[in-house]
Amino acid sequence: MTAWPAFVAGACLAALLLGAVSSDLRTRRIPNRLVLSGIALALAMAVLAAATGHAGLAGSQPWSPLAGLAAGFALMLPLHLLRAMGAGDVKLMAMVGAFTGPSTVLSATVYTLVAGGVLSLVFMLRPGVAAQALSNVRLLLTDWLQRAGAGRGLALSPLQATAARLPYAVAIACGTAAALAWPLSLPAATPPSAHAGAGAPAILAVLASSTTPPNRSQQ
Repeated sequence: MTAWPAFVAGACLAALLLGAVSSDLRTRRIPNRLVLSGIALALAMAVLAAATGHAGLAGSQPWSPLAGLAAGFALMLPLHLLRAMGAGDVKLMAMVGAFTGPSTVLSATVYTLVAGGVLSLVFMLRPGVAAQALSNVRLLLTDWLQRAGAGRGLALSPLQATAARLPYAVAIACGTAAALAWPLSLPAATPPSAHAGAGAPAILAVLASSTTPPNRSQQ
């Protein structure tokens, strides 16, 4: 049996990620319709793979797309609650999980965090960003200490100005491509499907063809 469903799913995922990256770069938002249509497509591709007797990109288990969706959402949600990323980034990773399954989305999250760190350093080099970031840290620490001293709780007040809004869809796209090409052997991850790697050539090829530099969903 060939792994053509996994390859097709990888190509669809790459196209969706490129759309998310493009939107994130232009508007700092990832459209909900892109994410929701991607999730629906991932589930449809999994059904098609099962109907034709093939293992899909998410694996051969029928519950893998839903488990991947839940895992992607849960892994990124804490960062959103800490205001480290937008809700659209969380939903985008959930979409990635629906395509790739829980094992691969775990690897994608690790790679994404690394790529996000590199992206943050690049943005810090922009004029004024580093100074604003340091000023924000000082304001947050001062506010936290004042609240703690007055016994008003430790909740942080919203910043009046942010240093920069990172197009995190870029990091997610790079992390997903890396996870498909070089899956990590993580203790908590279930063994990846033998067919999961078939999506890597498609997603790498489509991502490499983009000349647009690397969102935030409609909240």
